[in-house]
Amino acid sequence: MGNLTKKLITKSGACVLIVCVCLIFALLALLDPIGELTYSLDAFALTQSALNKQEYWRLFTAHFVHSNVAHLGLNIAGCILTWALFYEYLSTKRLALLLPVCTLGLSLILLMVAPTIWYVGLSGTLHGVFAFALCFDIKTKRMTTYLLVLIGVAKLIYEQLGGSTEDTANLIGVAVAVDGHLYGAVLGVLSAAIVMLLEKRT
Repeated sequence: MGNLTKKLITKSGACVLIVCVCLIFALLALLDPIGELTYSLDAFALTQSALNKQEYWRLFTAHFVHSNVAHLGLNIAGCILTWALFYEYLSTKRLALLLPVCTLGLSLILLMVAPTIWYVGLSGTLHGVFAFALCFDIKTKRMTTYLLVLIGVAKLIYEQLGGSTEDTANLIGVAVAVDGHLYGAVLGVLSAAIVMLLEKRT
């Protein structure tokens, strides 16, 4: 087994944990006697009305429940790809700051800017993790990193300008949360700036 493979395996614990949490919520949905995803979504999705009832766990759980198998599969694939590309920048210490910001923090922002929002899925958090890692990887000055930055920024702008996400929405069964992608990426960049500052001081 090569050194790269060994490093990837040893650094992928957080990715495995995230995937397992998503699968656990998916299992809850499969155990739903109705036979749909209703149980998982209704119990854990992010909504202002539910928070008004002090169901604060939704600030966290909404990011790990998904509308259907395709939605779950896309986000698990995105999680694995992110760690495969950037595992060296995603240490446990860094993730201890990043993941709360890109889950709980993202939930709070979404509720502030869109009080009527109904939100599920890991994609906003993944955009944050991806942006966070890119901020560190850009120091390598590799052309592939610059290309990923350009693609990522172009994607976010396209979505914010009303670019069509209809095909994806049809696949996952819900509207694509483009604001979640944008705010997740912004939180990822801000988290990277904070981590860089803290690491520079120590």
